[in-house]
Amino acid sequence: MAETRTVARAEVPLGRLGPFLLLGQLAWALPGAASGTLLAALLATAAPEHKVAVFTAYSVAGAVTSAIGTVLGGLLSDRTRSRLGRRSPWLLGSALLSAAALTAAGLTTDLVLIGVCNAVFQLGVGAWTAALSALIPDHVSARAVGRASSFAGFGFLLGQTAGGIVAGALVTSPVRGLIVVPWIMVVAAVVVALAVPGRDNRDEPRPPGGRIVPRDLLPPSSRDFWLAFAGRFLFILAILMITVFQLYLLTDYLRLPIEEAGRVVGLATLLVGALSAVSVVVAGVLSDRLGRLKPVVGGAPVLLAAGLVPLLAAPSLATDLVFFAIVGVTLGAYLSVDQALMVAVLPDRETAARDLGVLSIGSTLPGVVAPVVGGALAGAVGYLAVFVAALVLAVAAAAVVLGIRSVR
Repeated sequence: MAETRTVARAEVPLGRLGPFLLLGQLAWALPGAASGTLLAALLATAAPEHKVAVFTAYSVAGAVTSAIGTVLGGLLSDRTRSRLGRRSPWLLGSALLSAAALTAAGLTTDLVLIGVCNAVFQLGVGAWTAALSALIPDHVSARAVGRASSFAGFGFLLGQTAGGIVAGALVTSPVRGLIVVPWIMVVAAVVVALAVPGRDNRDEPRPPGGRIVPRDLLPPSSRDFWLAFAGRFLFILAILMITVFQLYLLTDYLRLPIEEAGRVVGLATLLVGALSAVSVVVAGVLSDRLGRLKPVVGGAPVLLAAGLVPLLAAPSLATDLVFFAIVGVTLGAYLSVDQALMVAVLPDRETAARDLGVLSIGSTLPGVVAPVVGGALAGAVGYLAVFVAALVLAVAAAAVVLGIRSVR
């Protein structure tokens, strides 16, 4: 494990910082959730015979650029010296880049350009999440990290819910959604930069060596760091194996018309959001009272596996909604303390944004794997094989989290 360096923390009361952590997570989760469904709907019209293959290519490219954005953007944020501090310049810049890129995707009909614009959008989102996540170790004391994680998790859930509802409402006019929804990131970036101003750090010494070299991009070798990464990756992958093809599952497998499928997407997302909102609070309080993180982070994937059983045994609209209800409960419980777990395994706060960026790849990398593996399984064997794979992944996620030694 790398030697931990002492880094000055400009503490901000959680009652003041928490709402802006919530806003920051909501601001990227909303367009992030909406864009996937809107792009899928756009492709259903623009490339009906190749929509799955093109959507998969978009997802893979977007996940790759998002990973680059989190690591490189996080590293650059850690090293930034400015009047606005380390994080605000990257929040503002990444928001503008993402909004402009997704808007451009809605203004062109060229499938290649749409894919490039989506990849640039995801690049900006990656840099945004790295800088935003670092606000917790920058400004929150250790005793309040769990509650800060709940604020962030609740904001993410609200964004996912709102994004799903917006996408469902605009599924028949996806261009309008692509042009409008990403600008919430710009508004949020300005609000967060004004409300949580970074400390002028122009006088701080720059990291040894000055220039960035390839080894600066290397993540830490901590065992628990990588177990936390693996647990997040497996859990999110288990969910995405089902949800990434939700629109096509409803239209191609359950044979619903596109308009009805759009309404079901909105309903399912609302269900996830409502139940997540309850479980994020309950799990956060329970975790604080127990003084433990692992029972919640490890228990959520087990419950998710149980929720997959009805969908596996009798695929239908009813069991699809039951599954999304379980997703809501488990995702809320997981997100209530997941960020606290990630902060707890950081080996060095001086590289917090970079390392949290690496850990966030555990959330974005499934976006590469799920479309490829899920699409291959669905095409070769059928959706039942996808359900079985998701169940196995959920159980594996629980086992990995329980192996973390430095966190209770």
